[in-house]
Amino acid sequence: MIADEVEEIMQADPFKPVRIVLGNRQSFVVAHTDYLKVSPDRRTVVLCDEGGHFKILNAQQIKFVEPAKGRSSKTG
Repeated sequence: MIADEVEEIMQADPFKPVRIVLGNRQSFVVAHTDYLKVSPDRRTVVLCDEGGHFKILNAQQIKFVEPAKGRSSKTG
């Protein structure tokens, strides 16, 4: 389950930025664990950016999670 993968990534020590890619090819870079939360039921993932904006995703929308390469214009 993708939510479990996200949880594992969040617990990595040290945390390394990741890119979350959705089925529609939209992607978000998560630079720190403070900007990522998985709901207890593992159905919802919340991404925040440094400006306080957030995006609520159904975990099933997430196609894959990969290491982020450099900075992106979209930070989740």
